[in-house]
Order: sequence, then structure tokens, then C-alpha cells
Amino acid sequence: MSSSTGGNTNSGKTGHASRRSGSGVGPLGRGSVAIETPDSVRGAIGRLLRYFGGEWSSLLVVTVSIVVGAALKSVGPALLGAAISEHIERDPNAVAFAGQMVTVAGIFLGGWLADALSGGFMTRAANRLVYRLRRDCFSHLQRLSMSYFDRVGVGDVVSRVTNDIEMIYNALTNGFASLLGGMVSIFGILAAMLILDIRLSLVVVSLLPLLAIATAIIGRLVRSAYRENQKLVGGLTGKINESVAAARLIQSFHAEKQTFDEFERISSGARRAGTKAEVIGFAVHPLMRIVNGFAGAMVVGVGGYLAVTEGGIYTVGLITSFVIYARRFFEPMRQLSELYNLIQRSLAGAERVFEVLDTTPEITNAADARVLHGLRGDVAFEKVTFGYSADKPVINDITLEVKSGEVVAIVGPTGAGKTTLVNLLSRFYDVDEGQILVDGHDIRSIDLDSLRTRMGVVLQEPYFFADTIMANIKYADPSASDEAVVEAAKAANADHFIRRLPEGYDTKLLERGANVSEGERQLLAIARALLADPRILILDEATSSVDSLTESIIRDGVRKLMKGRTTFIIAHRLSTIRHADQVAVLHDRHIVERGTHEQLMTA
Repeated sequence: MSSSTGGNTNSGKTGHASRRSGSGVGPLGRGSVAIETPDSVRGAIGRLLRYFGGEWSSLLVVTVSIVVGAALKSVGPALLGAAISEHIERDPNAVAFAGQMVTVAGIFLGGWLADALSGGFMTRAANRLVYRLRRDCFSHLQRLSMSYFDRVGVGDVVSRVTNDIEMIYNALTNGFASLLGGMVSIFGILAAMLILDIRLSLVVVSLLPLLAIATAIIGRLVRSAYRENQKLVGGLTGKINESVAAARLIQSFHAEKQTFDEFERISSGARRAGTKAEVIGFAVHPLMRIVNGFAGAMVVGVGGYLAVTEGGIYTVGLITSFVIYARRFFEPMRQLSELYNLIQRSLAGAERVFEVLDTTPEITNAADARVLHGLRGDVAFEKVTFGYSADKPVINDITLEVKSGEVVAIVGPTGAGKTTLVNLLSRFYDVDEGQILVDGHDIRSIDLDSLRTRMGVVLQEPYFFADTIMANIKYADPSASDEAVVEAAKAANADHFIRRLPEGYDTKLLERGANVSEGERQLLAIARALLADPRILILDEATSSVDSLTESIIRDGVRKLMKGRTTFIIAHRLSTIRHADQVAVLHDRHIVERGTHEQLMTA
């Protein structure tokens, strides 16, 4: 379909049920269906791990490096303690002790090299995972139905695809290796302690149950707080986008203070939510310091008591090893506590991203959808009723028949349902009751690509991307030659102004075509629709005032565009109504009058 925004489709199974019966209430609003909701940390982590497909060799290197590093770090304190006991306490020997210290230093260096290797491979794997996740998320957004975008703010969508995925990347690069390394280190150190002495090992691990319970409680609180914070950040992103896009309007009405106050309100809410999440998360830090201090003190106290009462086995070297092990045992936990907020933020972000991926398009192809190989352009609305919400119909019992090549002007007051009518024809939404036929076929039985590629849309405010004029016109048909684009521009009366630009067709437009005039944007939109060569044309006639010469040029381009095509015009000009084959007057959700301009004037 040739339009300002384009239109991708999704193949799937759907029947001819009404929009209500096919819709659901997903995590992102009515009209979306969640096929799988990650309602637990395990679910989010499991799905992230599946995105590592193809990176298992890198993960293997990371895992082996982490295990080797943890093993070396576990052996170091034992060798240090043995060196103290053997070469300082029992048989002082400086040369032998120095030799042992060189070995210990080599072990610590090996541990550092293993950490560096795991970090490099983890960064590469994380970049690829995030690339795939962001690609899938963006691709899925292209297939979601208009009802999704009606209900979800732009800022929230942008925040999920950018901020939330970036948090996942940060957690993977900064947290995954540390998390895995910390867990391996904990088990390695525990094994080393048990080999040296069971009683002192029990002293060190006795505080673990208390730590585990406290951490689990804080984790649930912090994850919930971060989800709320990221939701508010999405709203903040939307407000910034909205304010930048409406800068001219804001300044025209001298509404800078009002806009800033609204921004401040949203920003303050995000700040409070962020502060709450951080405060809850930081509760882990003092808890870890307390546990670490208690563990060291208990090892020295119990170890000293055993050294005095039993002697022999409980040497200064053994106690030194356990003091180091106690610190090393809780050091990974301390590191994990520092990563705790990052991990919780990323898990909350992962859940939000998977909510997007779990939202199924409402408008999909039927299992037996037919492909239109040729289209005459006959259109019929038969007793069509539709509402954006179930209890509020926008149009009711609409019947309208249009023959191939006819021009239909749709008129009526604001809110009468004019735009809704053409949105239904484009199948951006499905009717609640009745049916819409194209060449005698219910459009719900027609392949979406097949339907939309034979339709063209020229909006009242056409959208243009930040790309060249050539690329923007080719958006209707990427396979078109440059010569075909030029011919379309000539037919639309746009070629003359394009060639006056310094770089002609290679002139890069700003977002929304802000660097060309309103009339010139209309001409470019007509050229784009001409390049698509649609059989059915939907034209939202511009109401903005342009000079009489530009208006005449636009009218001439529109006449060329409509020639031989079934055309629906949301009409605002009397001249359009006069030349239409049919005029449909919408009022209070119904077509109240229909006929030619002359028939309506004499009725």
C-alpha cells in the first residue's frame, strides 16, 4: 500500500469474525493478545538465554575462563596459608617462602587473564544478542495493528526498544560474567574451605540463610519499583518527542511555561520512582558489609578459641587462610549486590520488551486468504458498523456502493467518521458488523499485501522520512527506476520545484519534510502515490491555505492521480464535491444523504 507510513503485514490464521471477537486484552491494551507473558524472573532469563543461539561457542569460552579464574582464585589463599605455616611458623625459610609467593602471584595473574578473556567474549556475545532482540522487536512493531498504536504511547514504545534493551545489554556485559564468576567462586571457595576445615567452614556459611531471605525480599521490591520507573521514563520520552514535534505550535500560543510544567510533572514522577528503586536496591550494600564483617570476626574468634584449646591443627596460617576465604566468600556476593540494581533493572526491561514481542497483531491474513492478481476497483460497504471501543460505535449501519473508476466525496462534520471509513477500507481495523467488499470479495478474505499494494493514500499532512526526495518517492515502490520517479514527479507537477533545489532529487528532507513548503509536500505525496499506480485511491484533501497558484498546481496533480482510479476523497472544497460522481454525507454515525452534487442541491 502506498501511504505516508507504509504498511507491513503478518501471516497467520484468522477467520471472518468481527474485530471484537478476534481481539483480546493483552499487556498493552485492548486489541492485543499476549501469547506468553514472562511473569517470573525465570521466564525472562530463560527467554534471554534462547537469544544466545549461535553464541554458544563464545559462552563456552566465557564459562571455561570463569571456572579457571575462580579455581585459581580459590587455590591462592590455601597456598598462602600453607606457605605461612610451613616456611614462617614451623621451619622459617625466606627463600622457600619467596618461591611460594611467586607461585601465588602467578596464580593471581592467571585469574586476572581468565577474567579479561571472559569479559571480551561476553561483550561480543551480548552485542549480538541485543542486535537480534532489537531487530525482532522493531520487526514485530511493523506488523502490529493500528489498535496497538492507538493505545500505547509513542514514548513508551521508543523507550522499550531503546532504553530497556540498553539496560539488558549493560546487565549482560557488566553483570553476566560477574554473576557466573561469582557463583563459581562461591562454590570453589566453599569446597576449598571444607577441605581445610569443616568447623571453620560452617562458621563462614552460617550467615547465608539470613542473607538469602533478605536479598529475596529486597529483590521483589526493587524489581517492581524499576518496572514503575521505566514506565514513567517511557512517558517522559513521549513528552519530549511530542514537545519537539510541536515546537512551532507551542511557541505560537506562548505555551512554553505550560509545556514545561507538564514536563516537570512527568519528570518529577520518574525521578521519585527512580529514587525509590535505588534506595530499596542500596539496602543490599550495608547488609553485605555487615555480613562480611561478622563473618571475619567470627572466623578470628572461633579460630582463635580453637587454636588455644586444641592447637596443632589450628595454626596462624590456617586462620589466615580462612580470614581471606571469608572475605573472598562474601566478596562475590558484595559484587553481586553492586550489580543487583542493574540486574533488576534489566529484568524489568526484559519483561517490558517481551510484552511487545508477545503482542499478536489483530489484523492478520485468513488461513485461505486469496491473492488478487488483478483489481477492477469495485468497492461496497454493506451494513458496516464499527467503534474504536466496544460500546461506542463511530459509524453505524453504513451501506455504500462505488463502481470502478468512480470518485466519491465523503463529507461531514468533525468526528462524523470520515477517516474511520477509509481506515476500514485499508483494513487498518476490522469491522464489528457487516462487511466491506472489493471486487465482490470480503477484504478479510484477501491477502493483506495483495490488498494494500493496490491502494494509495495521500494524507492531508503527508509524512516524509529524513532521506532524499528520490528515496521518499521510491518508498511507494523501492524497485522503481530513477527515471520512473522523475516521470511520476512530472505528472504530479513536482519536478519543477525539485530541480530548483540545490541537489535536486538528491536533496535530503528533514523529518516530516520540514525543509520544503506545505504545498511542495503535497506534490511529493501525489508523486509517491502515482509511482505506486494504485487501483483504489484514498485522498484526504488538504484544508490548509496555500496561494492560488500552488493550489491550482496541486489540483492539476490530483486530477492526474485520480484518472481511471476508484477514488475516495475526504472532501473539504466545494469544487471537489461538484466534480465527484457521488457525495456521501456522514452525520451522527450514519450516511444521511447520498447522490451527486446536483441531486443533493435539488433534494
